[in-house]
Amino acid sequence: MTVASGDVIYVHRAPMFYIYGEVARPGSYRIERGMTIRQALVQGGGLSPRGTERGLRLHRRAPNGELQVMRPSLDDPVQADDVMHVGESLF
Repeated sequence: MTVASGDVIYVHRAPMFYIYGEVARPGSYRIERGMTIRQALVQGGGLSPRGTERGLRLHRRAPNGELQVMRPSLDDPVQADDVMHVGESLF
C-alpha cells in the first residue's frame, strides 16, 4: 500500500495498565502480548522495600461496567485498563 499526500493514518492507542502503591516506579505502562501480573510488577520496577505481594489488589471493570476489586494470582493475564495497587507490609 502506498501512502500519498493527504492520506490519514489511524493507529489505535496501545492498551495500558496502571500500577501504584509500594512499587519502585508507579505509573502507566503498555501491555505486552501475554503479559502476566508478575511481569507487570516487574515493569513497575518491582516491590519497594515495604511492598508485599499479599497486599496486591487488582481493580478491573466487568463487562457490565461494574468495578471489581480482586486478589489476582501472579500468573493471571493483565487486561487493558487494569489498575493494580500494591499494599504495604505490616511487618
